[in-house]
Amino acid sequence: MLKERIKQISDLLMELDREIGLYTATKPPAEEACELLVQLHQAKADMRVVYDGFSHGVSQVMQDNASIFVSGSEVEKSYSTKRTGWQHKDLARVVAGKLYQMSIDMDTGEVQVSPGDLIAQLLDYVQPAYWKVTALQKLGLNADNYCIAGETKVSIIIRKGGQGHDNN
Repeated sequence: MLKERIKQISDLLMELDREIGLYTATKPPAEEACELLVQLHQAKADMRVVYDGFSHGVSQVMQDNASIFVSGSEVEKSYSTKRTGWQHKDLARVVAGKLYQMSIDMDTGEVQVSPGDLIAQLLDYVQPAYWKVTALQKLGLNADNYCIAGETKVSIIIRKGGQGHDNN
């Protein structure tokens, strides 16, 4: 039943897309078209509410599965945490120290990288607005020690053309 209703929605959306194409080709009054666009925008917001609610439910149903392959796609459970209040200077010093240590030849004690290259390497771990948490983890650093970490959010990512077997 649910599968059929989702297919009906998809079919209706494709039909609506065709109708909208015909409608805009008639060069309707701008205010009328804008009113319809506002209504469509609200429908999009409503669809997001439905999708986000179902996505949350699916993340719970997946339990400990990190990903499941179905219908030629991979459904992956992803985790993210909002981080604020970064201690940028402290973290930059620690990352720079680790990069410097990694640049020393263990046999000769010679530093293999110029200061400019070390600074450039630092950008592998930070962007102007945020730190790259996965890259920091590769250095053995926990980003949460250098910021205020909010609640972890679970989300679902769907990758088309995933490889694997159906896990239903």
